[in-house]
Amino acid sequence: MNLNNTLEQTVADRGSEVAMIYPGGEVTYSTFHEAVKRLAAGLRKLGINRNERVAVMLPNIPQFPIVYYAILRLGAVVVPINTMYKGREAAWILENSESKMLIAWQSAYDDLSRHVPYFSFLKQIVLLGESLPEGTVNLSQLIAKSNPLTHITELDDSDPAVIQYTSGATGSLKGAELTHSNLVTNVAACKEIMRTTPRDTLIAALPLFHPLGQTMLMNSAFSSGAILDLHYKFDPDLLLDHIREGKGTVFVGVPSMFRIILNNLDEDELPIDKSLRLCICGGDSLDEELLKQFEKQFGTYILECYTVSEASPVVSFNQWRTGRRVGSLGHPIPGVEMRVIDERGNEASIGEVGEIVIKGDNIMRGYINRPRLTAETLRDGWFHTGDLGKMDINGFFYLVDRINDRIIKGGFSIYPSEVEEVLYGHPDIAEVAVVEIPDDVMGHEVKACVVLKEDATVTTEQLESYCHERMALYKVPAFIRFYRDLPRTPTGRINRNELRT
Repeated sequence: MNLNNTLEQTVADRGSEVAMIYPGGEVTYSTFHEAVKRLAAGLRKLGINRNERVAVMLPNIPQFPIVYYAILRLGAVVVPINTMYKGREAAWILENSESKMLIAWQSAYDDLSRHVPYFSFLKQIVLLGESLPEGTVNLSQLIAKSNPLTHITELDDSDPAVIQYTSGATGSLKGAELTHSNLVTNVAACKEIMRTTPRDTLIAALPLFHPLGQTMLMNSAFSSGAILDLHYKFDPDLLLDHIREGKGTVFVGVPSMFRIILNNLDEDELPIDKSLRLCICGGDSLDEELLKQFEKQFGTYILECYTVSEASPVVSFNQWRTGRRVGSLGHPIPGVEMRVIDERGNEASIGEVGEIVIKGDNIMRGYINRPRLTAETLRDGWFHTGDLGKMDINGFFYLVDRINDRIIKGGFSIYPSEVEEVLYGHPDIAEVAVVEIPDDVMGHEVKACVVLKEDATVTTEQLESYCHERMALYKVPAFIRFYRDLPRTPTGRINRNELRT
């Protein structure tokens, strides 16, 4: 089993048709397939073999799918890295995954380059750009100068395909090892629910390094023979232009993206063209009023789903065959079981709140280099999500809260501990606590509550600058407040509820 087998069939059926569109051009399935085969041969010459890990740090450009499928064609493992990560964050993933090669956009590599000399396992650096640093390989030339590799490495269902880094069910960043079987079955279920066909154009404004982007956009499009509309970044005005022109039929996003799009509509053009037949919302709960407004203005239909990176990532869906309940997580997708359990591990009663646990074809093999954590979260075949939910009498699941302190901002997971760790590195900070606060657009924003050391004079602007240099932009606190002392509970713990007000 290899995702490339699916691509081969699509190319056989749709070779002359368009596979990808992007600002300034388009790529047919045959051209895409040829580039994948050439790059696979080039990577093999550079020493990449089965089960070896290759880190990929590219935005939504045609080279991302080409690199992704070329790595998998060899039976090697893709390690997607968030392009918004700073050098320190990306370097940690490279080290933890022991990636043998890094394939990156040159601008993304610049901040990372000072860390690279310390990685003995990193043998090759392949970059997309001009005037590349000495010792690196030019990605475009590697594709152009290599002869196509016609052979696809045949793999077992349990062979790893992607290591998806996530903050997931616990606070620390770790790599979820997803197999080819995980991905193939998850894509097949999503394709059936979304009813994608060659007539569809899937708008890829969600980053492809995000598991939602890989499964529900990139892989679903290529398994259906549809067109993938690549957006280098989320630009609501450009996205609206594509919808007006009838280019997009399916949009997949997180709640904040839906709100931003709606806010960018001109009142005199409502309702907008009806080319958008379906929208999918994952990553967090979608406000019911926002859902209704969006559907009205675009004449479309939004299906909400429940996603977990460790589950490839789609777990449940509001589906055509089982109906929709606005605000719910829907029903489990085919091949997946879903339960709510109480604190004793027993199945909860209808309407009772407990932890959501899942099992099925889409569940990861485990976390790399984290056997104890894997054993804690995967018990008796069930993955423990760390999310609190409930199920109604009709089998619809609902997300109630999160057992952990994860902050969901624009579909991205942020853990207070990772922001606090950076702030504690500042010499003027004595104590810090990070909490979420509601935000109409992003769902939540990050608030840092800071106690300074005696005689310290650092300003909020200086702390913001300090954070900007050390973490991805979406993690940087939108609000920094100074406190003389942080409020505490009777047991001495920081009272985070009080800090949220």
